[in-house]
Amino acid sequence: MNVLFIGNSYTYYNDMPSIFEKLAGSNGKDVSVYSVTKGGRRLLQYRESDSTTTELDGLLAQKTFDICFIQEQSVLPAKDFEAFLSGLDCVVGKVKNKADRLILYATWGRKSGSSTLAENNWTTESMNRRLSEAYQKAAGLYGAQVSPVGDRFLCIAQHDPEINLYQDDLSHPSYQGSCLAALTHYHTVFGEFPSQTGSLALSDAELSAFKAAICRPAL
Repeated sequence: MNVLFIGNSYTYYNDMPSIFEKLAGSNGKDVSVYSVTKGGRRLLQYRESDSTTTELDGLLAQKTFDICFIQEQSVLPAKDFEAFLSGLDCVVGKVKNKADRLILYATWGRKSGSSTLAENNWTTESMNRRLSEAYQKAAGLYGAQVSPVGDRFLCIAQHDPEINLYQDDLSHPSYQGSCLAALTHYHTVFGEFPSQTGSLALSDAELSAFKAAICRPAL
């Protein structure tokens, strides 16, 4: 199974695609992971003729993919849905004949104290809700699935707040946050929580909390 991640720093922090690949491999899944990422990148920028667009186009010319994960810039879907759709239309147009299954990687609300929340009069919960609704609506328009990572972040914040999912910038994922993303993606792809989780090097308490969050009904 070939899996492609298209995104930005929310995808590449802690090398989350590699975390996902190792997790899949340790559970007997034959998965090869590829990624095209750049910090702060918006999907609409794939209309530009820059090095990242060239990288993606070159990869798509060489390979086909069973699954393509697509992650938009972390604020845009909550703030400007039409711009999000324009960018998604651009990327889907590139990958639609090269990937059998599209999964939108729904990211999370910023942690309390973030200037982004104050600037937009949001809370972590309201930002996450706006993101979740935008990704779900977009998925319906493009026949895609959603990997609800943001909902899982919020679930942990509500039930297990001692687990820190954020870097000090209150935005990017900690290692634990990236593991939660990889586990959510695994559950989205394979429909189950992995039985073998040793590759993650998480504590029993963290694994238990993450399993409970992922296996709870969607928010």
